Amino acid sequence: MKTLVIIGAGFSGAVTAAQFMRHSTPDVRVVLINRSGTMARGLAYGTNSSLHLLNVPAGNMSAYVEEQDHFLRFCQALDPTYTASSFVPRKLYGDYLALILDHAEKHSCAGVKLERVVSEVQRLRPVGMGAFVELVNGQHIKADQVVLAFGNFSPLDPPGFSTSISPGRYQSDPWAGGATHSAEADSSILLVGAGLTALDVSLGLLQQGHRGPIHMLSRRGLSPLPHRTQRPAHEVPVGLVHTLMQATPTVREYMRLIRREIGAAGPQGLDWRDLLAVLRSSTPALWMRLPNSERQRFLRHAQPYWDVHRHRVAPAAYRRFEEAVASGQIHSMAGRIQRVTPGTTGLTIDIQLRREQRFEQINVAQVINCTGPNTNLRRVDDALITQMMAEGLLQLDPFGLGLSVDDQLAVKSANGETSSWLHYIGPMLKADFWEATAVPELRIHAQSLASKLANLIR
Repeated sequence: MKTLVIIGAGFSGAVTAAQFMRHSTPDVRVVLINRSGTMARGLAYGTNSSLHLLNVPAGNMSAYVEEQDHFLRFCQALDPTYTASSFVPRKLYGDYLALILDHAEKHSCAGVKLERVVSEVQRLRPVGMGAFVELVNGQHIKADQVVLAFGNFSPLDPPGFSTSISPGRYQSDPWAGGATHSAEADSSILLVGAGLTALDVSLGLLQQGHRGPIHMLSRRGLSPLPHRTQRPAHEVPVGLVHTLMQATPTVREYMRLIRREIGAAGPQGLDWRDLLAVLRSSTPALWMRLPNSERQRFLRHAQPYWDVHRHRVAPAAYRRFEEAVASGQIHSMAGRIQRVTPGTTGLTIDIQLRREQRFEQINVAQVINCTGPNTNLRRVDDALITQMMAEGLLQLDPFGLGLSVDDQLAVKSANGETSSWLHYIGPMLKADFWEATAVPELRIHAQSLASKLANLIR
């Protein structure tokens, strides 16, 4: 019996497993390994907060490329008022992923067996045309094919902070198991970062009844932006993609052409959201055209602006956030932390304000690190990652965005050779494809990878 091992059971791992079981030949063992007992949810969909909504409308969240309304039908079976443009709770999507995994297992080909293993992989040892997968519980699994499907890693500590500061004063990872917001309801809290993580954390604080001020600090003082109802694709001009693909591949030229098109689209009743929607499917090709020097320029100067416009939030979540900003409870700041001084009642933070010569000092009861996930595998404290790097099984990209794969998601080794048995799917694909962190893109990768694996094992 052939064996496929998938390491990680969030969206990428669960959907790849489900797609594989839908198309696999008989007599195949699928081993889905997750370090937590919650399969098919991951960090993103494990929340129970009703304020934590999907950032993509339900109509574009199907796990299956070939069934575009699959998730929408699931939602409407629970509540007929849901439409394709509804932004539904993330917990609901976690329920959906668990269901499709169960359904794929139940309806798979005879002899296809799914094993769910709750443990952590500490080593991959290549053997012949496959590998031995060694778990911390002492279990060894001989695999013909292995898929790395790990998602995001904990954020790096911002300057001035470390885990040596009391957990009651500094929370290094807002999504870590057992993480709690322990500050009193009327106390002041600082969120380092002002993106989607900060928005989620601030909404969670509000839902818990927090009444004190919430400071959101980022280098540029940007804030999350909301979705709006988009026009049908045929109403949006598509010439921009062709123009960009013919242009000189520089960040400056890309930005000039995009700004020009946005300006021209205004009189037609369109805005920047419509143009970004058109660009979405072509973003990987545009990223691949950029030489490393231009990629570095983009990451240094333009990425924060791209992220805040590209990764938007559900309108209902944004309205609640906007209310708190209007009331003065949430206060956005642009600057850098210069010094952190622990005190008996909290932390004193000295901030160098952006484009100003003065400092601002704030006193807070707690600081929560909302800088977002770490994608630099060189700075990840994980036994499996450390082992694979030490033995040359991975090639990391030069900008700390993830790991390198070929166009069929086979992992590249440190010397650039493509593996015949090791693949990766998940947000670390950003290194090669840039646009590979959300469901609409990852489901396409999951489908093609599952098809490839089925052929390899066959």
